Amino acid sequence: MSDLGYAGERLAAAVPEVVERYRRTLVRARNPLGTTPELWAESREHATLILNGIARVLDRPLDAATDRNLEEDLLAASVVGGLWACCTARLTDSLAAMEILQRHALDAVAGFAAGLPPAEAVRLVTRSARVIGRLGSLHAQTAAMSYDAFLLQQIEQANSDSRAQLARDLHDEIGNSLVLAFRHLELFRTKAVVDDPAVLRHLDQVQASLDEATAFTRGLVSDLRAEGPLTGLAEALGECAADLNFREVPVRIAVHGDETWLPDSHRDELFLVLREFLRNAFAHAAPDSVSVRVRISPGRADVEAFDDGRGFVFDERRWAAEAPASRRGGGSGLSIMRERTEQLGGELSLSTRLGKGTRIRLWVPLPRNGSRPAEGPAEHLERAKEAS
Repeated sequence: MSDLGYAGERLAAAVPEVVERYRRTLVRARNPLGTTPELWAESREHATLILNGIARVLDRPLDAATDRNLEEDLLAASVVGGLWACCTARLTDSLAAMEILQRHALDAVAGFAAGLPPAEAVRLVTRSARVIGRLGSLHAQTAAMSYDAFLLQQIEQANSDSRAQLARDLHDEIGNSLVLAFRHLELFRTKAVVDDPAVLRHLDQVQASLDEATAFTRGLVSDLRAEGPLTGLAEALGECAADLNFREVPVRIAVHGDETWLPDSHRDELFLVLREFLRNAFAHAAPDSVSVRVRISPGRADVEAFDDGRGFVFDERRWAAEAPASRRGGGSGLSIMRERTEQLGGELSLSTRLGKGTRIRLWVPLPRNGSRPAEGPAEHLERAKEAS
């Protein structure tokens, strides 16, 4: 057995011990991920996942193929921890905890290397430091992006709550006053005998002013309510997944950010790209789970979709080198997904291996004055189906 394989096997066996040392250090540092029972339960699970991921990578020979696949294998562990941490603890606490876990993992490997010949020990520790450092970098990137999306969502919710409160105040206060004014005017017209044309003209002007104020208030209340965060894309993707998911595997769909930043055309194209991914996943991959995450921010939309199914043979370098015209020749779903993304000025990448699932990542630029979709989720879904 190689020194790397030996280290990976020993690290896997030592995971409970390393996790316990990790907990004690978190407690000494007064990090809430270790001191708060409900947070520690999640922290322990993610630390175990990360350490086992490191062990699996260390079990492989040190060659070019391992290097190419390193990031993909470590990404799942980093994403899980990063996404969870951003919503349950401060970003600084999450990053500090990850640094502590890296240190304990490297200390454990250094202990395994103590009995090896010097050259092999150096090789093992160097390789382990690279793997552990890369995972920490991926975790930090994911946590930062997820925390950014989380803050956007919080801001969006705060703005939505403020708009809703203002709409209620307008409806309750000004609306009630207008109703009362209409009632008094109606009673006056009913009971009073007015023959003076000038007075009648004034009453008509009062009526017209009240009608104008009512129409303006009604429109303002309607706009304030309509400008709240929309979930059309999430609902459309959820409905699409439900239609395709005959095996009822777990599906996670999350859309972060305000869809008012997403023009109609961009939303339609993103839906069609992700629908094609879902079709392929449910029809060919036989996954145990599928996830889709969309992050919408001013000027940009980022998408990541993953299934843990059977994967397939894919030459990414050849695909990246092909010109757009040659891609269209095959007419495959992947070609169409790439073309739709590029037509919006964005980029799409795909990574897959046999037995390791399939992941797509894409981003598209958004105009700064993105328009709010005019139709609801159901109408959008139907129109997107017709467009395909």
